[in-house]
Amino acid sequence: MKILVLQLARLGDIYMSWPALRALRRTYPSAEIHLLTRPRFEGAVEGLEAIDHHHTLRVSTILSPLVQKEPDCETALERLNASIENLKEKQFDWIVNLTFSPVSSYLTHALSTAQTQVSGYTRYSDGTLCLPDDMSSYFYAQIGSEKPNRVHLADFFAALLKLDYVESDWCAPTLSANEALNLPPRYVVLHVGASEAHKSLSATHWIEVLRTYVSEFSDIPLVLIGSKEERVVADEIQSKIGNHSVYNLAGETHIKDIFHILTQAELLIGCDSAPIHMASLTDTPTFNVSIGRVNFWETGPKASLSFIYRAESLESLGTSHLGSVICQTLRGELNSELWMRAGGLVSYFREELPEKSFSWNLIQALYLGGAFPMAEKIEILQGADRLAQMNDLALSQIALISERGLNSVGPILDRVEEVIESVGKIVPELAPYISWYQAEKVRIGPGDLNTLCEQATRVHQRFLKNLRPYLPHEDTKEENHGKI
Repeated sequence: MKILVLQLARLGDIYMSWPALRALRRTYPSAEIHLLTRPRFEGAVEGLEAIDHHHTLRVSTILSPLVQKEPDCETALERLNASIENLKEKQFDWIVNLTFSPVSSYLTHALSTAQTQVSGYTRYSDGTLCLPDDMSSYFYAQIGSEKPNRVHLADFFAALLKLDYVESDWCAPTLSANEALNLPPRYVVLHVGASEAHKSLSATHWIEVLRTYVSEFSDIPLVLIGSKEERVVADEIQSKIGNHSVYNLAGETHIKDIFHILTQAELLIGCDSAPIHMASLTDTPTFNVSIGRVNFWETGPKASLSFIYRAESLESLGTSHLGSVICQTLRGELNSELWMRAGGLVSYFREELPEKSFSWNLIQALYLGGAFPMAEKIEILQGADRLAQMNDLALSQIALISERGLNSVGPILDRVEEVIESVGKIVPELAPYISWYQAEKVRIGPGDLNTLCEQATRVHQRFLKNLRPYLPHEDTKEENHGKI
């Protein structure tokens, strides 16, 4: 069997894919496993023995004709076909798309044959998005930085493949150590950058964070890591933290050196970045500073001893306080503000009020057979009732399409969609309902009018069934159902 796995995202996403690729190899030991990445991030494949062949695709070159003043679709398509010609000839039995992006969905479709099994986003023959499995539908509906999903991406990848992890799936690669690094016997690692600028701290912020550390742990050196572009940040940190012993390796290491550095570290401190996920493979204790538009539930560290310090913005971070919390962690004291690594479906734990977890519990009810959570706010019941009204109206209008025609009914259905979407914005706790509904509508796919009506009717019937826990009994329903 020939299997192709697409992972066209960044370094961190590739490292989060390692356990899934290892599980795939364990389950299919005789399979020929191929991995496709972007050239810029091919270093993240070094040491991954679970794959047989590694390919790269210059996505930016293919897409460049589409991002100019006059988009040139024909040239982009020609470049895509030329780039994947060799891959198409392999006729893969199974293509697994771990990227879940529009580009990767077109690529998956282009590489598929009629006999190819596909997991993850792809396209129908008419070019519309195809969600071929339940996990793809879940990703489309519930995963993203602004959504309440609490399933980690690494665990999602395993679920997509229908595989379970074992301990050996989570280990560092066997790579030769760089003796030139000359590391001290004990040290703490600080990654000074992040995968994106909005997720990172400035040199000034890090200096303020480290003040307590350098005074309390003067006997434990600090090792700074980062890219060449982040060297200026590391240099400023080194120059401003006094006489503390600092090993500034930013811009001086190969990516494989990071594994060696992390393996011996007492703690890794850093924002959302590839080293956080590399530390999950070395099982290095990790203190993750999570800022702004980052969903730590999906991309946080998975090392056994992982801690997440969450701040909604840089302004609310509290650098001095953060430094004190880091020192508490090094002393073995658990601060109640931290999200801590946990086992099971949800990777992190901290005591929180029920209303904070309502949306996540609703997701579990929709997808995992969990109990529907108690509605603590009247707005939730009112919002659910409004959704039911719109759903009833949609069902009645779909039934009239054969009689009145789509041109007559279509505007009403469009208005229904607008109202349904607005409910999710007005009552954010109900957003998982709307996301579920929208994903199921996408899954309908192309077809003749009668088939589309039948499938849409089934979606609305299921929508109503899911809403019922928050609806009044039939004898107490208001008479205004069906109105906009």
